[in-house]
Amino acid sequence: MKSQIIKNLELNGFPKKSVSLPLEKMYEVADSKGENLNAILDELTEQGIGHVKTSNKIIFSEKTPESFNPADFNMGGDMMKKVQEMMSSMKPEDLQKIKDQVSNMSEEEKANLMQKAKTTGLP
Repeated sequence: MKSQIIKNLELNGFPKKSVSLPLEKMYEVADSKGENLNAILDELTEQGIGHVKTSNKIIFSEKTPESFNPADFNMGGDMMKKVQEMMSSMKPEDLQKIKDQVSNMSEEEKANLMQKAKTTGLP
């Protein structure tokens, strides 16, 4: 099944594009073949094919996006709450875009982003 997933991803423009596949269908196919989808996804991650699960699909990307954790930026409590509230109301695709952008930033760019956030009047 792993090779079939890779083939489907490539047919849909991977690795230049992120590709999403239906989550429930993927679990059904894996189950019908007697395979464990989570184990397959782990193997793909080890091969550099990252993924993010949403409520109805799996989004595959060339590299595993780093977890976006506001605590990594040493934010104050109020600011962190505000960011978490904003993130919880975002669409999964928009949240993924932000995760991708942050994961591709250098440490200097992350520091500049935090400085800008502090000067914008966020609590």
